[in-house]
Amino acid sequence: MTKSKVFSILLLIPLLAFSAHKFYLSLINVEYKAEQETIQITMRVFIDDLQKVINETNDTFIELGVKDEVKDSNKLINNYIGNNFKVIIDSKETAFKYLGKEYDNDIVFLYLEVTDVKKINTIEIQNTMLMDYFSTQKNIIKLNINNKKKTFLLTKEHNKDSYTF
Repeated sequence: MTKSKVFSILLLIPLLAFSAHKFYLSLINVEYKAEQETIQITMRVFIDDLQKVINETNDTFIELGVKDEVKDSNKLINNYIGNNFKVIIDSKETAFKYLGKEYDNDIVFLYLEVTDVKKINTIEIQNTMLMDYFSTQKNIIKLNINNKKKTFLLTKEHNKDSYTF
């Protein structure tokens, strides 16, 4: 084998290894609307990751983002979020309402709302979504509360964070 072939192969191996690697990331926006007394939450998750977790969690097979998506998909997603995402306001866990989802290419936007929030002194977010299935999962939480912005990076080892205003 010539030196140029060996060099080409040595260059190709890292490129193939990098292209096979997948990043596991979600982005969640949490915004407090004081005039409406609500917290609006928008989650951006890769469709295939959420689909895999929903299927494995429920021992089922559904496809998300397809024309003939099963009607139970919203219920399954809502249950999954409820078991893995917590919003704690002033040391009190809040209930959220799952409003629905929208698809954009390979991303699913999930919409949640917490109502009757008079004010926020402290907020804690706990998010274990996708972490049991993807060990390198990172969930970025962007807060916009009381005109203050804060970002959390949550991982399997550090799955909750809080901020006091």
